[in-house]
Amino acid sequence: MSDAPPAGTARVHRDRFVSASELAEWAYCRRAWWLRVVRGATSEREGERFQAGRDAHRRHADSLRLARALAVAAALALAAALAVHWVLAR
Repeated sequence: MSDAPPAGTARVHRDRFVSASELAEWAYCRRAWWLRVVRGATSEREGERFQAGRDAHRRHADSLRLARALAVAAALALAAALAVHWVLAR
């Protein structure tokens, strides 16, 4: 079994320095980090594809915000309905 990295990838040195911004990039999107560090892809070379990825992340974040807001609204509506039921049932 070979220790050589797969074709088209670079070996990442285990002793290299990892900056806080690189950790943040990894935490935000592991795939983007992997593409940049392992595959050597940069936004200058693959700008359109990177922009499409950023747009997809933005849409996903927007949908999560909407889902959270709807969950809060549903919880408030349920609480209001229970309060009205409790008042009317007295």
